[in-house]
Amino acid sequence: MRMNRRVALAGGAAVALAAVGARAQPGVRIRKGAGGLTATSDDVVALGEAVRIMKRRNDGLSWARQSQIHHRDSQHNNGLFLPWHRQQLVHMERIVAKLTGHDGFAMPYWDWQEHRFLPDWISGRESPLYERNRARGVETLDFAAARWAESPYTAKLASDDFATFCGKLPEGAGMVEGYGHNHIHQLVGGLMRHPRTSAADPLFWLHHANVDRVWATWHRNRGRDLYPADWTARTVTGFVDVAGQPTGELPVGGTLETRALGYDYDRLYPFPVFSVLEQGPPGATGRVPVGGRSWTVRAEGAGGGRMGLTLPDEAVARMREADDTLMISGEGAVAYEREAALEDRSLEIRMTADGRERSLGSSPTFVHLPEPGAGHAGHRGPYVLPFRFGEEVLNLLASGDGPAAVTVFAEDLAPELARPAARVAWMELTLTLTETRWA
Repeated sequence: MRMNRRVALAGGAAVALAAVGARAQPGVRIRKGAGGLTATSDDVVALGEAVRIMKRRNDGLSWARQSQIHHRDSQHNNGLFLPWHRQQLVHMERIVAKLTGHDGFAMPYWDWQEHRFLPDWISGRESPLYERNRARGVETLDFAAARWAESPYTAKLASDDFATFCGKLPEGAGMVEGYGHNHIHQLVGGLMRHPRTSAADPLFWLHHANVDRVWATWHRNRGRDLYPADWTARTVTGFVDVAGQPTGELPVGGTLETRALGYDYDRLYPFPVFSVLEQGPPGATGRVPVGGRSWTVRAEGAGGGRMGLTLPDEAVARMREADDTLMISGEGAVAYEREAALEDRSLEIRMTADGRERSLGSSPTFVHLPEPGAGHAGHRGPYVLPFRFGEEVLNLLASGDGPAAVTVFAEDLAPELARPAARVAWMELTLTLTETRWA
């Protein structure tokens, strides 16, 4: 499936643009798409000026300090990923406004699916936002057609539940992080490849503004009533205010509404509109559940970089004889040991049967390695990537009668380094088959 402006991060259905009028209100900054801005746009000029100023400083408002904050305190591969990065963006926005006098500054967002190439004003060598330490050829790369950009398993902005979208605690990425976020860091390359250096590239801020926009869309569509109380009661920390002083701990519950934090988006992400009725008998409009069964299977790693998880024979047999009344839901996760050998890998999750295979997810790693004496208890467990599938696997299973399995391996994106293999820790899957009738 080609990921483009019609598909966005919402999955494979037809979409409609969710426009929110940029109804400017006093004190509310409006973040705009980078593809519609130029080198002379106010927000672009202000950001470039702020980068110059911050690179000359060596205090709490320095460019190096923002990179250090992300390196030491940012949250990845867990349910605090979205609120932590929202707070860093908000505080950066305020710092830019303070240093430049552009009080209405709002961080531009770069939607790599709608605007497939980097804006000239961030990729041109004469730009103050240019970073020479990026992947070769990134200035002309079509990001919407590049590796990892096309996937049917990205975040579904109108139907995902909280844990699927936002992630889990103490570890486990949500779909928006694992599939909508990680691959841009790897494709841009250079400083962007690793959490310890990524915030030093100005493109980091535009990318994360777009990730934040994805969250804002899901929140408006679905999220308001789904946040667990124990999650909203948590705090995030590590930020500095406009004076360069630490902010202390900030409540996650205070990050949910963008306007309460002083900003909004000119428009939200496209979201799915399911306007086509399901196929079925004449006159039928949908399937009504009448029963079903679930299986949960898990396998522990043995120290290698590959693993297979065999699906229950009974479930595979039922799927092989399925007609259009069977609904399939596969929800799983794979975990790798959090270590340097996992950096610059691509986790490839596939279903295999009778010598054939189908991808269930493909994601480059973005590994936050713990440091001695630093915080991040949540960064000391395994690195966990989710995956899922539905009825689309039936074609794969229908062609044979042998066993079926979900397999994973960690492809090395830097094989010239001859590093030791990344070590898979475990894999688990809950497979639910729901019997239905047409009504």
